[in-house]
Amino acid sequence: MRPEVTRRAMMLGSAGAAGATALAACSAVDTGDDERPVRIKAADTTLFQPNFNPYSGQALQGASGLIYEPLQVITAMDLENPEPWLATEISWDDAGTVLTVTVRDGVTWTDGEACDAEDVAFTYLMLRDVPATNMDALDVSDAVVVDPLTVEITFGSTSFAHEPTIVGLPIVPEHIFSTFEDPSAEQIEQPVGTGPYRLDRFSDQLYTFVRNDAHWMAEEFEPRNLSWPSYTSQTMATAMQAGDIDWAGDFIANIDEIFVEHDPEHRGHWYPGNGIFNLTLNLEKELWQDPELRRGLSLAIDRHELADIAMLGYVGVPHPTILPRPTFEEFISEDLRDQEFEFDRDEAERVLDAAGYERGPDGVRTAPDGTPLVFSLQIPSDYNDWVIATQVLDEQLRRIGVHFTPQGVSFEAWTESRDMGNFDVTLSIVAAGKGPWFMYRSMLSSQHAPDDDGRVFANFQRWYDDETDELLTAYAETEDEIERAQAIDGLQRIVVEQLPAIPIITAPNWFNYNTEHWTGFPTEEDPYALGSPVNAADRLIILRRLTRNQD
Repeated sequence: MRPEVTRRAMMLGSAGAAGATALAACSAVDTGDDERPVRIKAADTTLFQPNFNPYSGQALQGASGLIYEPLQVITAMDLENPEPWLATEISWDDAGTVLTVTVRDGVTWTDGEACDAEDVAFTYLMLRDVPATNMDALDVSDAVVVDPLTVEITFGSTSFAHEPTIVGLPIVPEHIFSTFEDPSAEQIEQPVGTGPYRLDRFSDQLYTFVRNDAHWMAEEFEPRNLSWPSYTSQTMATAMQAGDIDWAGDFIANIDEIFVEHDPEHRGHWYPGNGIFNLTLNLEKELWQDPELRRGLSLAIDRHELADIAMLGYVGVPHPTILPRPTFEEFISEDLRDQEFEFDRDEAERVLDAAGYERGPDGVRTAPDGTPLVFSLQIPSDYNDWVIATQVLDEQLRRIGVHFTPQGVSFEAWTESRDMGNFDVTLSIVAAGKGPWFMYRSMLSSQHAPDDDGRVFANFQRWYDDETDELLTAYAETEDEIERAQAIDGLQRIVVEQLPAIPIITAPNWFNYNTEHWTGFPTEEDPYALGSPVNAADRLIILRRLTRNQD
């Protein structure tokens, strides 16, 4: 599935309030506190385009999970306890190639049609027949309706390890999606789902959801209305300071001064590690296939300086295995647990000199074939933390004769270049997913090779390696925990020793909350879910916990 990934970085100062505009123009109208919506900031746009297709890369926040529901709900904060949702039961055959799903009885789509096994089977066959919808490269070979509430999904290879992904996909209505020529490209303006919320109103600056009172669990969702206003940087600053936003997933510089200190009783933030920022080199280009070049670059990067300047110390430096801490701390191999990235500029110079990357009279290094090590590093211009990070990175690498000049482009242009491989070097994020195997598979698997158009949806550096694939397969084909641990250990060593990509900063789950009107958000003391509103499964979990503040 295409992940709903978004986080607008903002550098906010006291001048932010000076640019205030009429925020009411893009806010929901309140009819009293009992009807006050949960106001959410999650999208990286100031003008919304109406699209609630969960299998489109342009889907608006809330489509997955709140409108189109999964079979089970799983959070990375509690991987051992998935919650039955549209499925009341699932079971594997001994080979791990057939998953039997029992569909919840009595569920209906918001147009009144029954949701049953036909819809579930259709969704998984769609992944097989329309590869553009199969963002996770699941090996679906068939899906058969056994009876109105039972489906057997067959996979072409052992798929035990894929279970969290399989059961987390949004189920779509066959009677609607079967009419689309290309379900991944269809713009859905009036979504029909089974979820606890449905679309209420839409404009290019505001869309709202209202609770679906016919939902099988409606009584467990206290918030009746959800509101997604659009913001500019200035209106966002004002809204945060004024307390007009309840739930946000953003990097905000000086968060305590800008946000928390205005009402410390109700406002807070929590940023657990949820992935990694990689310096991503296009390995389809022969230059970057030299491991000594990659090692030399890594040695020249001061990751502590990057974290302190670009992220203001909110997050730490990454672990060499790329596994985020504390989220996946327990999975780091014991003999690698205390390892850290080495910063040694002199050693970086020696490595590059020995590998034949000589400095010219202008101080710039050239490859043995004469290629100057001078490149543009594209990043989304609206992501201020990325812009600052690449500026610092360029300054650090220039000291060893390598230039990575930041080039700000639109988010859409950056995504297109990254996915199509039209870059020399860029930044990308590897999300933690549902466990270390998912993280390594997303970053390293050859199953994410380019499609017929040359596009990829993961493994953006294009690392294709037999040993890596064998370890990923070994994990997927067993339920034995010792064998799985051995596979993860092997993958960690490949990442540490070969540097398929160069980790630079821990990617946090940005999450800012305001409990003045709604309480029950996760915190560091009560980490029951990831807090950012961009996480589809966690959104469901959190909204069930929210209750109106009676103070």
